[in-house]
Amino acid sequence: MVANNKKIVFALLMFAAMLSEALCKNIAEDNTSDVAEGRTFSHHFLKRMSFAVVPGAFVIGVITTLLAALTVVSIKGLGVGVILLVLAIGQMLSRAIPQVHAAAYTAAPAPVPVVYSHSHTQQPVWLEKEW
Repeated sequence: MVANNKKIVFALLMFAAMLSEALCKNIAEDNTSDVAEGRTFSHHFLKRMSFAVVPGAFVIGVITTLLAALTVVSIKGLGVGVILLVLAIGQMLSRAIPQVHAAAYTAAPAPVPVVYSHSHTQQPVWLEKEW
């Protein structure tokens, strides 16, 4: 029973839609002599739109350029921040990890002098390097 009521309501709506379309066509045919050209999308509208395209393109170009500059500056700041973060983490790790110290020297051996002798002199020449 509910399905029959839905069908009746749907049929009445379709009839009302067709009736309103027929009435609108009759009214539109009576008023066609008054309007020769539509005012919304006519030649004048397209001409006005063509004048508005150039400033609109300029504004969009400026906005795009500013956004690109902002992106570059943001990426630069992000890069510096990442470098500082890596350095800070490295410093914390180097302080946290226990370090193995080398064995301390008790007595360093004396440097060995280099002896250079000439064949024509009997005395050797002592050369010492300063390390």
